[in-house]
This record gives sequence, structure tokens and C-alpha cells, in this order.
Amino acid sequence: MIPPNEKSDYESHSRRLNPWAWKNASLSLLTLLLLVPIYQYLNTNSSTNELVATTSPYSSIETIELTSSEKDDLKRLGLTPKKPIKIVTDEKGNQIVHGRFLHITDIHPDPYFKEGSSFDELCHRSKGNAHKYGDAISGCDAPMALMEETIKWVETNLKNKIDFIVWTGDNVRHDNDRNYPRTEQNIFEMNEHVSKLMFETFKKKDTPELEVDLIPSLGNNDVYPHNLFSIGPTLQTRELFQIWQRFIPQSQLHTFNRGAYFFKEVIPGQLAILSINTLYLFQSNPLVDNCDKRKQPGYKLFEWLGYVLKELRARKMKVWLTGHVPPNEKNYDLTCLRKYIVWIYEFRDIIVGGLYGHMNLDHFIPLDSVAAYKSIKDSQKKQKSKQLEMFEVFNQEYNDDLGTDALGETTFYQALDAKFDDSFFRIQGGVPANKVAYMETVREEVYAKIKGKKKQGDHGERYSISHVGSSVVPTFNPGLRVWEYNITNLANEMTNVKFEPWGRFFSEVEALIEKQDTYTDDFEESSVWSFIKRDKTFPLPKPKGAKLGPAYIPQTYTPERYVQYYADLASINKGKKEFDYEIEYSTDDSLYNLPVLTVEEWLKYARKLGKPAKANSINAEGKNKHKKKKHGKAEKGKNGKKLQEMWAEYLKNTFVSSNYENSGLG
Repeated sequence: MIPPNEKSDYESHSRRLNPWAWKNASLSLLTLLLLVPIYQYLNTNSSTNELVATTSPYSSIETIELTSSEKDDLKRLGLTPKKPIKIVTDEKGNQIVHGRFLHITDIHPDPYFKEGSSFDELCHRSKGNAHKYGDAISGCDAPMALMEETIKWVETNLKNKIDFIVWTGDNVRHDNDRNYPRTEQNIFEMNEHVSKLMFETFKKKDTPELEVDLIPSLGNNDVYPHNLFSIGPTLQTRELFQIWQRFIPQSQLHTFNRGAYFFKEVIPGQLAILSINTLYLFQSNPLVDNCDKRKQPGYKLFEWLGYVLKELRARKMKVWLTGHVPPNEKNYDLTCLRKYIVWIYEFRDIIVGGLYGHMNLDHFIPLDSVAAYKSIKDSQKKQKSKQLEMFEVFNQEYNDDLGTDALGETTFYQALDAKFDDSFFRIQGGVPANKVAYMETVREEVYAKIKGKKKQGDHGERYSISHVGSSVVPTFNPGLRVWEYNITNLANEMTNVKFEPWGRFFSEVEALIEKQDTYTDDFEESSVWSFIKRDKTFPLPKPKGAKLGPAYIPQTYTPERYVQYYADLASINKGKKEFDYEIEYSTDDSLYNLPVLTVEEWLKYARKLGKPAKANSINAEGKNKHKKKKHGKAEKGKNGKKLQEMWAEYLKNTFVSSNYENSGLG
């Protein structure tokens, strides 16, 4: 237990707090109360870094004109022929910013895959119809040839057009064949094989430096046994760091060894990616109990996340959150999910969005911060926590009574419990089943229940969006996604202030987290100290002067559109097409018709998808005759037909044009 005369981690490690205040072990309650405002000010406003210079970190910045052939090549891929920006920094040298990045996930390469083998034997043995690049809905993992040709396609078509690659895990086959049991060594070797292939593909020619930044995340099948991952340092965290060391800054060795999460600055002083180890939030990880206890790995993850987000805000940077398992109540422990949602909400001035894999379904899920706050409030009613003071203000801000939308109580998850057992969410390969029913539940209980303008905020800021990408493994057809983001004014907005190197920041953060580990529960529960204690894994409210960020108001780094690509395996296997990824859809096409990818536009689209389901629900319940009549007409009329066609097309894209929705397996 740390006695009160030792310096608390709650003071800013910019070391501006008067040191005399913590030397006397016999501080009176009055003295402590007087210090509370000082602590609160420091905890809210101080930066963990100090400026070391007022000069630009960029040696030069210039806009590059595209040639006619470059424009034609971009149009061929369905991409916008925008002018890239060339920047020169001491750290990275020359860097071209294109305003695009790739999301790739769930490769699941299987070295035991045999062409001509049986689907019933997971394409490992016996005679059957397994093709060279795999088959959609077969239940088999990805042939090595599929992985190799996919990465080769990205190299040939996208390498010189993207700024970085978000790579969200599962680089090892599923553990679903007893004749080929996975071992820890197998997993390390395949992770190393895939990582080496990615590095060799995207590094600069004749140098050990990456031309395109790679940001990996840990998948639930990248560990042994699958799903199970403890707090580090462990053999697994050390081995993973060795495998991924080309992708992770050396200054974050200790951070990664503790939890397999890290930070990467992809545009210096401007844009960052936080790779989060979602296994510490994952309900299927038996070593995760909750995210509220200090010794839990999820608690430590959120503690680290808080320090990094505060620093990014101080530097006026923007950030994407990435990870393998997407946030929803069936995937995450409830205490972890609500914290995750609230962090996104309170840092809506800098967080651009979240990118995930794991589920193999191309879809998006709105996350409701009001529901998260309601759930936290309910769990803390018996505690006189300072955190509760913000809840009523939050309630009034969105004109919502918080009645039945608390996490843990929503009909969406009750409906999931009624329809599916836990194995549906513990994805272990095999032929997909019940996925159409799952999407219909999402439609009825999420999309159809998005709040209106009065309750969502002027720009939809009540919500954030969880983007779940399609996989390379042919659960359906293999899929890839290229995001395009706004860089129109980037050259004019480059910061003219240089901060201390990130290495020093992370070393100081490590010292703070280590000090936190020495505190005990008995010390926390002291009546005096509980008064000034604030859970560091729970964010303070967004500063009033902080404007909404790129996720909500169009500006630099706002996602403008994305293009979804897929490999048509049926046609490739029949010899009608060479192996290739082609455009499946884009978010500005006639189906989606999204002018920009802000949260508000996603919410509008979700309401359209959910409108027929909402009408059916109203009709079935026999409530609100006016609405019944209005929605009933819309359902049967021309607009209703259009909305049903929209949903059918959305399902087609969810299952990556594999026709799964009509296969009878859904």
C-alpha cells in the first residue's frame, strides 16, 4: 500500500504540482479538500508533454500534380484522383500522403489446405471440390495461395496509392480440426510467416524501412489457446513483439510486452492509429473478468488509452481506433463495452472512427453513449462517486429519459439471446449459419431504433460507428476495403509546433502505470482518499471549447468514402475470370448514396434500412394508429419497395456477393 506521503500518480507528470503538499503523512482532511481543485485542474488541462521547439517538424510540404495515367489508374479502381501531398520530416524523410488507407482483416491462412479435398474434412483430406483459391461458404480456411495472391494484388494495385494499412488480426487458421491440432509453436511460426510477407511486400526497395505503414492488431486466433490471453509480460507478448518489431516503435517495447497494444503516428504531428488488444475486453477470454478492477488487463488498457488520448488532444492530432473484435454487448464484457463507448464519446473531438474484423460480416453498428452512461449510472447508484455529477447534464443534453436503452437491457441483446447461443459469436470457422437472422435482428433492434434529430445531437454525436470489415478468409467471398479521407487543406494546416519525442512520453507513462500497480484496494477505499479518487479509466467530459472532430463535421481527416473490393471465387474457380479483386460497391454509389462518411450520414442510412422493420413492429404491436397508417402506406408503396430493395442489396454486400442470403443457411 502506498502511504499518503508519497506522490500520487494523479498529479500531472509535467511536475507542476507543489511537492510540499505530499510530504507530510499527517495531512488533514481540510488540506486534502483544498488540494482537490488543484488536482482536478491538472488532471483536466495539463499535457504530459512540454514544447521543445516552436519550429515546424516538416522540412518541406508540397502538393503533387497527378499525371493522366495516374488519374486513369485511380479511376480504374474506383478511387478519387485527388492530389497527394509530399512532406519531408527528420524522422521519416520523404512521405507521400494520398488521403487513402487499406483495411485488411481475418486472413486465416491454412498450410494444410489441399486443392481437390473435401469441404466436410475442412479441405484437409479426402476427395472433394476444394479449389485452388478456396470456395465461399465452404467452411474451410484460406489456402496459402489466396493469401499470397491477395497481398500481391494489393502490392500491384494499391501500394503506391495508400498511406498505411490497418491490419486487424487473425493470421492463423482456426482450431477446428482434431487431426491437425494447433500448437503454440505453429501459431508463432504462421504469425511470423505472414508478418514477413507483409513487411517484404510493403517496405521500401533495398531498405529495411516501410514504404507503407502497417498497423497490426492481435486476433483471437493469433494466440494459444485461441481466445485466451493474459496480462504480460509473457512468452506470447515477447514473441509477438519480436515478430512485429518492424511495425512497432521501439519506445513502446514495455507497453507492448504488458498488453500487446500500441500507438503509431502515421502522419507526423497529425494522424495516429491506436491498435487495441480487444482480447482484454473480450467475453470469450476466460482471463478477463471486468474492466473496473485495477489488476484486470482491461483496466490497464483503458488507463494507457486515457494517457495517449489526452496527449493526442494536447497535440491537436486525430486518431483512428483499431482492433480485432468489434464492440458490442455479445463480444465485450459489459464493464469494458460501456467504458469503450464513453471514451469514444468524450474524445469525439479527435477520434475519427473505429475499424474491426472478427465477425466476417461487412456491416456497421451504431454505439449509443446514452445507453452506456445509463448503464454506468445504474451500477454506481449506491456509490457517491464524483463521476455521477455529469450524468444528469448528459441526460438533458440529448432530451432523453434514459428509460430502457441502458446497455444490458436493450431488446437487441435480449433478441440475440433468444435466437442464438454463444457459439454464434465465438467464431471458430466452419460453414456460417444464422447470419441472415443476426442481420435481421440488427435491422429491427438497432437500425430501426436510432433516435431522431432531437435526441441524437445536432451532428449525431450521441452515437459513434463501429465499422466491421469483411474477411479475406472465404467465409463468404474474400474482401478488402480502401478508405478515402479529406486532405484538401492539409498542406495549409500542418502544425508549426514541435513536441517532445514520443519516446519520452511513453517512458513517463510507463512510470505512472507502474506506480498505479503499487496501490491496493484497501488504500483506495480509505474514506478520505475515496473523496478525491477518480477512476483514471473513466474519461472526464470533453472540454467545452473542443470542437467536434472529423467523425461529425467535414474537415481534414473526415472519411469521405470507401471502396469495397471482393474476389468472385465462383467465377474464378470456373475459369471465367483470372484471380482479381474487383469493385463490389462504394459508399457514394446509388445504393448507399452517402455524400460523406460522417456519423450523421451513417445514422440517416441506418434509419432507411430500419424503416420497414420499424413499420412492421408498429403494425404488429397495434400501437399508435397514426404511425401505423403512415408507415403501412410507405411499406406497401413505391418508397417501401425501394427500401426493401435497399435492404436486399445491403444483405448482398454484408455477405460479400456470395449469395449466402439465398442459400437457406441464414
